[in-house]
Amino acid sequence: MNDALKNFDHASVIFHWILALSFFALFGLGWYMVTLDYYDPLYTKLPHVHRSAGMLLLLCLTLFLLWRLTHRAPGPLTTLKPWERSLSMITHWLIRVGVVIVLVSGYLISTAEGAEIHVFDWFSVPATITDITFQEDRAGLAHKYSAYFILGLTLIHALAALKHHFYDRDATLMRMLGLNKGDAQ
Repeated sequence: MNDALKNFDHASVIFHWILALSFFALFGLGWYMVTLDYYDPLYTKLPHVHRSAGMLLLLCLTLFLLWRLTHRAPGPLTTLKPWERSLSMITHWLIRVGVVIVLVSGYLISTAEGAEIHVFDWFSVPATITDITFQEDRAGLAHKYSAYFILGLTLIHALAALKHHFYDRDATLMRMLGLNKGDAQ
């Protein structure tokens, strides 16, 4: 097999880590924001940062999905057991679906009353859907539970990568770090 198909291309590695690190940062920020009271000076500042970063993350996810449609990802390592391949594929799709849900629901929360989202005062994203009954509440629940769902799946995903690296001693983690580990199989 060609080496280019054994390891992830640089764009995929960059997208993976931007999406992952941004999700964790936004999760932590969201978790902290709900502890703020009305009189805290960060009460209005942090939601603006959270919404803006969320919209940029949605743009990044869109670019990643377009990249993935036009650039083939390497197949799983041949050393993986069939159940590991299946579980890996299912987990990746669930994470992607979860990220779409958390980002779209965040948009629906922010635009429920017809206000556009000002992304760091660089540009605005218009409110296009505002007529869903109890939109802010329903989207809020979807946002909260999908964020926890993604958090759980990504922690399992990270533990699996560490298991492959330290226990199985295969190239799974090295491929997503953009590094070669001998023959990636």
